[in-house]
Order: sequence, then C-alpha cells, then structure tokens
Amino acid sequence: MLRKNPHAWLLGLPLVCAALVACAGAVLQPDEVKATGLTREQAQEVLLVALKHQDYQLSKPGVFVDGDLQDDSGQPPHPGYFDFSLGYNDPKAGATEYWGLFSVSTATGDVWEINSCKRLDGSELRALQGQIMARTGKTLADEEPQRQGLGCEDQP
Repeated sequence: MLRKNPHAWLLGLPLVCAALVACAGAVLQPDEVKATGLTREQAQEVLLVALKHQDYQLSKPGVFVDGDLQDDSGQPPHPGYFDFSLGYNDPKAGATEYWGLFSVSTATGDVWEINSCKRLDGSELRALQGQIMARTGKTLADEEPQRQGLGCEDQP
C-alpha cells in the first residue's frame, strides 16, 4: 500500500495519536489560562507534564488517560479538581489495567495520585504551576480546604 501511495501513512496518523498519551494535546500555554482556572483539557495537559517524570511507560501502545470522571450529577467528584485515570489496554490479555487515579487542581495545577495520596512533583511541573498560579492569583495555601476533599494530607 505504501508503494502505491507513499502518503497513506498520513491517514492513520490521527488514529495513532488518539491512542498515545504523548500525542494527547499541545503543550499548555500558560497565557491561555483564565483567572477562573484550568479547563479540563488544560488540566490534562498539566497531568501529562507531571506524568512524564514518573515511572509510567506513557509511549507504550494502549496507554490512555480517561478524563471523563464525574459524579452522578455530572460534576467532578472533587470540587476544584479534575480527575483522570491512567490505564493500559493490554491487547494480548484483552484486559484493561488501571495505573492510577489523578486529581489536578484547576487553580494551581497541583497534581495528586489519590489512591496513594502522592503529590506529583518535578522542576518542569513546578515551573508550569508557578505560571498557572500567576494567572489565577491562587496559591497552594489558598486551596487547602479543597485538598482535604481529596482525602490526602499535605506532607512536609
């Protein structure tokens, strides 16, 4: 097929990108963050920055981020946060393995893996969070009440 039409691979490229976490979106532009906070799409981009420096194989085929986590009334389960699951569809096993459940603050970009109550960190993430907080005017201290809703406590 490629010999007859050398550009045929371009037709499949959107499908490949849809399946790969690495192609999940453009890099977040902090100047696009509104004072009201991150959108769901922007929060997912923050999560991808945070996950790049964790021990997940994000480029593995079948890895996905599910960002449509809502309660019965269609709201994010944690006020002030968007929740995402990270998982892997194993084609050989015909099963889905979930690697983590993550909450991203709309006001600061603070990222938590809430099953283990681990705050994700890293220099690239901290720099991005600083830019987000400059746009929203919020700090980590401002959102302490919302963090309590995650069921995780701040760690020194």
